[in-house]
Amino acid sequence: MDFSNEIAKFTSDVVGGVTIVNEGSGLIVYADKFFKDKYGQDIVDMGQETVFTWIDECPPLEVDGCAEWEYIDIDSKKYYRVYSGKFEKEEKIYSIHQMSDITEYMGLNRDITKYMSYFKRMSEFQNIVLGKLNDTYYELLPVLVQFFKTNKAYCMVEHLGYVNIKTYNKLDKSFNNDRVKLDEEVSKIFEFTSEDDILHEAFPEKIQEAFDATGAVEDSCYRKICSGEVSGQKYAIYVNVWRYMDTDVLHEKSILDVVKLYVENGIMREKLMYDATHDGLTGLFNKAKYLEMADSTYKNMESICIYNMDVNNLKVFNDTMGHEAGDKLLIKAADSIRKVTNEKVHGYRLGGDEYLMIACNVTEEDALKLKEKWEKTLAKLNSVDDGIDCIIAIGMVYGQGDYDYDNMMKEADGLMYEDKKSKKKPGEEIR
Repeated sequence: MDFSNEIAKFTSDVVGGVTIVNEGSGLIVYADKFFKDKYGQDIVDMGQETVFTWIDECPPLEVDGCAEWEYIDIDSKKYYRVYSGKFEKEEKIYSIHQMSDITEYMGLNRDITKYMSYFKRMSEFQNIVLGKLNDTYYELLPVLVQFFKTNKAYCMVEHLGYVNIKTYNKLDKSFNNDRVKLDEEVSKIFEFTSEDDILHEAFPEKIQEAFDATGAVEDSCYRKICSGEVSGQKYAIYVNVWRYMDTDVLHEKSILDVVKLYVENGIMREKLMYDATHDGLTGLFNKAKYLEMADSTYKNMESICIYNMDVNNLKVFNDTMGHEAGDKLLIKAADSIRKVTNEKVHGYRLGGDEYLMIACNVTEEDALKLKEKWEKTLAKLNSVDDGIDCIIAIGMVYGQGDYDYDNMMKEADGLMYEDKKSKKKPGEEIR
């Protein structure tokens, strides 16, 4: 029984169409219903170059050979798979092309590939985050930068009337610290929606200044990943909108839930530790934390730099302007230190007007640059006309290799005292 007609009809109507071209003349000598419906009922005897825009994309063919290839019709937005061959009949060479519409299949395949890739990334992200649950909450920032394909991430946490801002910069792989007094204007950072990009100028001025310190510019743009409140502390996570950013995952609830879980877990844990290790007035590390680090860490570094600091005229401020002005002086001193601290540079208030900054595993050149950066930061803070002129004496000592930490501390104290005397005006008490 001959089924050739049924096979040809099924191939043409369901699987796709077939056309045959005389290679010598370039004329179409056969076209089934598929091709006639697509290109016109009178295409037989027309030139293939005139009718088939895809013919130039066909790979080279050999007699009795077959090539499989794909073609995208831009006008109809269709995706075709084509089988092309060449045969000889009655001393003439013909090419034959069987074309199938696989648009829906390719769309489904792309969707499957996209979702498989997404779930793989999400699983990897969750594993990384869960593996860091015992780390500080801001250790999530480098993970967010990598996952969202951006260059900066910010963690803002309300604490004791201030907003602590931690920034991670992918370009130099560094963390930055800042602290802003909380007021009605600053609290807006917790209220922005996460649906839209937020322009730099939309943020409160104090927050703009904190962003500027990390290299932000006027046309910088941000997106809030999530925000919330835990243990009485509000928080918000932002990322910089970057040209290579992956925006598809910004609204994935499963991702944001993992971020919130990590941050809130970290904030709760950090809150328990914070009061024991930080100075309540300034937010710097306290003396107890310093003694712990001095005993466990600072005596065994490859290199270290000690910056012994003391604020001038605290007693004068307290006696003449009141203790509130004295507190502002101490806070300004702390702010100058905080703005240059990071994972390698630690700032302490040891008590009263005594401060300390420790730089770990830095070169001597980097240590000097850090001192210059701190001096410029203090000068900028003093440029604000608030009646609080903060003068800080400093003694800097650098050591590497087999250094004697205790002797370095004594030397830094002596240098600080000499600097204090040099910064005193005639007749001022050395305190």
